[in-house]
This record gives sequence, structure tokens and C-alpha cells, in this order.
Amino acid sequence: MPKKSSTAVTEIAGYSVLPLKLPPVLPSFPEPVTHYVYLRPHEPRIPDPDAARSLFLVNVPIDTTELHLRHLFSSQLSAGRVERVQFEGVFRSTTTTTTAATTATTVPDTSDAQQSKKRKRQDVVTSAELETQLRAAGLPPTWERELHSSGSHAIVTFVDRPAMEASLKAVRKYASKEKKSQIIWGEGIEDRLAALGTTRYRKHVSKLRYPPADELLSIVNNYMSLYTQWEETRAAEASRRAAEPDEDGFITVTRGPRFTDVAREEEVRELVEKQRKREEGLGDFYRFQTREKRKERQNELLRRFDEDKRKIEKLKLSRGRIMPEGM
Repeated sequence: MPKKSSTAVTEIAGYSVLPLKLPPVLPSFPEPVTHYVYLRPHEPRIPDPDAARSLFLVNVPIDTTELHLRHLFSSQLSAGRVERVQFEGVFRSTTTTTTAATTATTVPDTSDAQQSKKRKRQDVVTSAELETQLRAAGLPPTWERELHSSGSHAIVTFVDRPAMEASLKAVRKYASKEKKSQIIWGEGIEDRLAALGTTRYRKHVSKLRYPPADELLSIVNNYMSLYTQWEETRAAEASRRAAEPDEDGFITVTRGPRFTDVAREEEVRELVEKQRKREEGLGDFYRFQTREKRKERQNELLRRFDEDKRKIEKLKLSRGRIMPEGM
């Protein structure tokens, strides 16, 4: 059963209830409304080392950013310090960084400095890790501030378990107060957030038409560098596996790639020959092909018959005569 105070519900189905006051954003809706966020300790099905210091939030506002949640727990509730936030359906890796103005959509940093730091921490980078980075890399986001679908959830990871417990305790204490001033969502960080409404769409259209050339160039260069590194690493791993003996102690020796012009011509000639042999078996696949070949054979027989007929006529005319040399 939900735990109730004299004025409000503080817990439902194991979730603590956090009421938030959403400020009016449009003249057509001048009255603030109360939005309820439900949270509990994070308990994933697959064990996670960070789950013990994380909170699972349900029904976050659609304009929620990482800055909102950091400000909520550290300043407005005066509880624990947030380490990172992961939103529903948003990829996040250990190399992802966020700033105050960024939102749920984050792009992994593939700059030279970040790569050098990673190489220091881990000397050997596998092709699988590089492939994961390639899949995560992409063009810059076209929206300065992403919006979530209604009822989305988020996972807030704190710096340690005491910070998570202090935040959960602060939420329950705040929700149980009979007379309180409600927390206003985003109060105090308005100037650090990207604008919504028509301003958002005007910037979006302008950014789509005129994306920053230097930013695009940097992203493409980083992607191509990462792709080259991935290819080299994959080739090195393949060579290493080929040099390893099997269970019986034998090493499989294969013909390496041929890089000379003559070798390329031979390869092209082999491919053409294989294609010709492959097409020979399909010569009589269709009925019209059989008819065409039959007609060609008939025409060839008629042509030979006419030639033989002309030769016989010449022999008849030359009967009893001396044939000049060369006829």
C-alpha cells in the first residue's frame, strides 16, 4: 500500500514520489503545473558495478538534461554529487564527456588528446573496441537540446553510495513535508540551457543550412583516422592469428596478397575467365535463348549449303575444260 501523509502520497510501488513545479513557458499556459518523478535505487537485471550508487528515475520531464538533474540533487535538494546521467535509449561510453549546456545526446570524443590518454591507460586496443567507437562516432547533433518522450526514464549515478543514499533520503524528506515551497524545475540555470520554442527551431534550421565547416572537418578527420587505425589493427590481429599454431602444432600457410601491376592483371583475367565460365552454364537458361541458338545453327547450315552449291556449279561448268591455275 502507498505510504500517505496527511496531504500527499510519498511512495508508490516501491518508488519515492518527487513533486516538481514546472514553470510556465508559453503565454497560453500561464499557470505552473506539478510534475511527479518516481525514483528508487537502481536494481538492473544484469549486475552492474555502479548500480549500488545509482538511482532509477521514471517519468522525467521531456526537457530534462544532465544539468537539470545535477542541479536538482546537488543544489535544490542539497544532497549528493552526481557523477553521470544516462537517459533512456541514449548510447554512452566511458569516453563520453558532457558540459553544462549539453543534453542527453552525447558524442564520444575521438580527439588526439583523448586517444593518447586511452593509449596510456591501455597499451593494446583491440579491433572490437575500435569498431565500437566507429559505430558511436557520427556527425554533430542538429539539435542544441534534445527532448525525451513522455514517461522516459533515466539512471543517475552518484560519486559514491553515501551520496546516493543521502539524495534518496532528501527526496523522501522533501515529499513528506506538509507545508513546503515546491522545487521549481530548472530554477537558477535558465541562462545555461538552450532555448526552447520558436527560438529552438530557428536555430535548428539555420544550423542545418550552414553547419560549421571546421567542426564537420574535424569530425570527418577523426573518423577517418579511427577507421585507418581499425583497419591496421584488424590486419595485425589476422596476421597474428595466422601465425599461431593449431591444436596439432601446425601453422597454416596461405598465399599473401599480390600488389604488382602484373599480378593485378592476372587477377582481373582470372575473374573474367571465371565469369565467362559461370555464364556458359546459363546460356540455355531461358527458352528464347534456345530458339536463338537454333536459328543461328539453321542460318549457318544454309550458308554452307549455298557455298557448296556454288562450288558444284563451277565444277559442272569446268567439266572437260582445262582449269586455269588459281581457280
